[in-house]
Amino acid sequence: IRTKFFRILVAAMKITQSAPSKVYRFVPLQDFSNNSDIDWSKPIKDIDTQLYKKYGLGEDDINYIENRIIPM
Repeated sequence: IRTKFFRILVAAMKITQSAPSKVYRFVPLQDFSNNSDIDWSKPIKDIDTQLYKKYGLGEDDINYIENRIIPM
């Protein structure tokens, strides 16, 4: 929930303070087990980098997210 990746996907659907389940429809399910392809023990910025790579985001997409979403 603290990653910029998650927050930009939610922001794409969220227009009010309420958060019905439909605002999460673009957020892919993740494996949080030890078998995950993401190292969840890393700092949030590193997790974002891993997620950008996993989902094939280009430099333009990454720059948009990094400039639009402030860190928590």
